[in-house]
Amino acid sequence: MNRPRRSLAVRDQAVSAFSGTLMRLCDATAARGAALVDGGGETVDYAGSLDPFEIRVVAAEWRLLLGVLAEQPSLSGGTTELFYRGTKRSFAVVSMQDGYALVVDLPRSSFRPSPRAIAEAVRTLAVEAGLPNNPSAGGGRENWTRLDVRCDAHRWRPTAIWLSGGWQPIDVLGRFSESEPGRRSVGYRIRLPQGTELTLVREPMGIWYVDELPAAPATTNGGKA
Repeated sequence: MNRPRRSLAVRDQAVSAFSGTLMRLCDATAARGAALVDGGGETVDYAGSLDPFEIRVVAAEWRLLLGVLAEQPSLSGGTTELFYRGTKRSFAVVSMQDGYALVVDLPRSSFRPSPRAIAEAVRTLAVEAGLPNNPSAGGGRENWTRLDVRCDAHRWRPTAIWLSGGWQPIDVLGRFSESEPGRRSVGYRIRLPQGTELTLVREPMGIWYVDELPAAPATTNGGKA
């Protein structure tokens, strides 16, 4: 599914490995902007259509609020995630290790953004920054990864996944659905030719995730359908 690329803000710093991960998150959640911010409120990097100054201010403010809430004795175990749904703007803030946090500026009236997209972003950012991963962030301990899926013309039923530079045919073993406020996802239990079984989930924006990225197959079809 091809979605039109939104206009991006002119950057005031060089592109880094973080930039691509944050932009991928924006694409997956329709976010206006996303930023990786440190414990002092300083933005490490950002992506999206917001002005760089605006996303820096937003990131600093929400990182400060997350820190204040995390120190409240009435909140057992501290606050690691914060979601705000507003009529003009919505936000998501996810705590990471060593005081870092992920701040996402979402469209107005947005419910909680995709936990799979958040989990993938947090995991990837942690690797890029050399931080330990936070298994409680976003999608929990599940290693959801976005990938390309080929479908037939009937109700988006998957027929192949893009893996190791080629399309790998799959067998669908079962179908299920997930519903929560503002989101309904469809999932499939699939099997690869070598016997590996995986779970695929298609989210409302037409983005697919796999629960565990499989190892490269011993043989491939060379990318042919």
